[in-house]
Amino acid sequence: MNFSEVASFEVFHDLSWPWITFDAGGQRFAFAATKDRIGSRRLDGDAIAEGPSFTLPAGLRLADVHGFSIASSGAQLAVVGVIDGVSHLVVLGEQGESRRTPLETLTGAGFTARATAFDRSGERLWISAESETETVILLIDAASHERVGAATSAHFPPPATHELYLHVQDDAILLLAACGEDGTFARVAGWSGGGVETIATTLDDGGIPAGFVGFSADGARVHLAEADELRTHSWPGLAELSSIELADDFMSSFSGIVLGERILIDGEDAETHEDAAMLFDRSATVGALLPEPVPTGMWAGRLGSDLLVTVESKGEPARGRVLRIGRESS
Repeated sequence: MNFSEVASFEVFHDLSWPWITFDAGGQRFAFAATKDRIGSRRLDGDAIAEGPSFTLPAGLRLADVHGFSIASSGAQLAVVGVIDGVSHLVVLGEQGESRRTPLETLTGAGFTARATAFDRSGERLWISAESETETVILLIDAASHERVGAATSAHFPPPATHELYLHVQDDAILLLAACGEDGTFARVAGWSGGGVETIATTLDDGGIPAGFVGFSADGARVHLAEADELRTHSWPGLAELSSIELADDFMSSFSGIVLGERILIDGEDAETHEDAAMLFDRSATVGALLPEPVPTGMWAGRLGSDLLVTVESKGEPARGRVLRIGRESS
C-alpha cells in the first residue's frame, strides 16, 4: 500500500478538535484557513479544488468555536460557539451570516453546544449540547432554526469532547464523547419524519477509551480504535461483535478510516514513537502492520473513495495534506 500527496493546505488549530470536518457525502471538507475564516476544499474528478470560504461573524473568536459543519452543497457552514459569553448557532454563507440563534432559545438556559453536523439533505442540523446535569441531541431546521426534535440523556463525566458522525444510510447520528480516564460514552439518535428518538446502546454508560474509525459500507457495523485493540460494534445498539488486539508495540492514535473493504488504523511505535499504521480486512479481525513510509500527522478523515486527509499537530498554521491511498504494484 502506498500514499501519494495530491494536495496540501494550511490549517489554524486554535479551535477545539476536530480541526477538519467533512460533508455528509465525503466529497468536501472545511478547516480554519485563517484566524477569522473557514476555508473548504472539494473533490473535482481526481483533483482537489478550492471551495467556498466563510468569514466568522463579529464577536466569535476561533478559540471559542466548539464545532462546525459544511453542507454537501458547499454553500453553507454551520458553526456553534460562544459569542459574548452565550452559546450560539450561526449559519454562514459565502456572503456572510444568514442566521444566528442563541442556543438557550432551543434548549432552555444552561446549555452549551459542543458539536454540529448537517444531515445528508443539508436541510437540517444535528447539534450536541450539554448542561451541568444533562446532554441533549437536537435536530434543527437549517434555514429557520426551528427545533425539529430533541433527545435528552444523562450528563457525561466532564470534561467531555463531543464528536458527531452521520450514519451512512439511516437518518441517524452517533455521538461519541471522549471523557478522559472515564472512557468513551455514546448516544444514538434518529429521525423518521416525526420527533427525534433515542436508541439505547451498550456504550450509554461508557466504555474503554476509543476513537471513531468508521461505519462498514453497509452501515451494519461501527469500528472503534482503542489504544491496543480494534473493536467492532453492531448498529444501532453498539453491542460488541468482535475485538482484535493490535500488533505488538503498536499504539493507536484512536483514529482511522474505512475504505470500502479496507480498515486502516493510525498509530505509532510504542518504543520509537515513529508514525505507524495497520491494515485490516472487512472482517476487522485480520490485520497487519503496513510497511513504512506511512502518513505523518493526525488523521482527520476520508475524502472520496481513496483519499486520506491529515494535519500536523504543531505549527500555526499547521500543514494539512490530502493523500491518495493505493496498493503496491505487483
